[in-house]
Amino acid sequence: MNYDIIGDIHGHADELEKLLQKLGYNLLNGIYEHSEQRKVLFLGDYIDRGPKIRETLHIVKNMCDTGNAEAIMGNHEFNAVCFHTTDKKNGGYYRKHTFTEINQHFETLKQFKDFSEEWKDLFLPWFKKLPLFIEKDNFRAVHACWDDKHINWLKNNFKGKLTNDFLANFNKNKSIENVVIEETLKGKEINLSNGHTFFDKDGVERKECRVKWWQPIEKRVKNSDILMMCPLEYGNEFIEDGKGFHYTSNKTVFFGHYWLKGNPVVENNKAICLDYSVAKKGHLVAFKSEYISAINKEEGFIY
Repeated sequence: MNYDIIGDIHGHADELEKLLQKLGYNLLNGIYEHSEQRKVLFLGDYIDRGPKIRETLHIVKNMCDTGNAEAIMGNHEFNAVCFHTTDKKNGGYYRKHTFTEINQHFETLKQFKDFSEEWKDLFLPWFKKLPLFIEKDNFRAVHACWDDKHINWLKNNFKGKLTNDFLANFNKNKSIENVVIEETLKGKEINLSNGHTFFDKDGVERKECRVKWWQPIEKRVKNSDILMMCPLEYGNEFIEDGKGFHYTSNKTVFFGHYWLKGNPVVENNKAICLDYSVAKKGHLVAFKSEYISAINKEEGFIY
């Protein structure tokens, strides 16, 4: 089976349909399928930000329900489950409802204003059952970071559904559930030293930088080589405490999440990001799985 692996969509249904058609998928009874029995593998983050979130969810879920696609969970789907699930023990919800969280989730809330039952009864239960990773014979897929230690823990301890008990344990700071989910769905981060901070894409001031764990170890010299959006002064400093976590498997892993810019390119043929910021006027990107065995810098990408 050949797969078309598609990165973060964030409610951009028009761009998704154009990409599917470019890949050779056609509508049949309102559902996209491929005449050559190819499948799509979606890498998560279907909601928030974009203008057609509901339409995106119907496209993705319908393809999954009919066997024309598979989908994994993104951090935005996980956040949505936490945002809408009540904490019956402590009160409130498993995700805060402050301005930051509401602002990030606002487009989804607005677009489902008149479809609340559909959101509650169809899509939220589906989110809860989405796998946190997928492994095929010749590749792997995860939303933000594949760490064998975390994946093995999930294989042994995650029962295939986000239950209230799991979410309660996740909400305990530095619990194993918290660490595994944060790093698998949101990536690894390091704390900046000497009071350095920066503002992320949403204008939130942060003291932690995302780690470019896919960066080949031989290319890691300065902090800016392995950290995203770190302050210029800090980025120009040489790495002092080792080279940090890096992916070592020979099986290629595909992931999204990181809002890369420009045209897609392979930085590491064993760890390939397919999020090229469609929600920030970038590209919605796919990779054709048959190119995995002979990856170069450009072949295999469709956008």
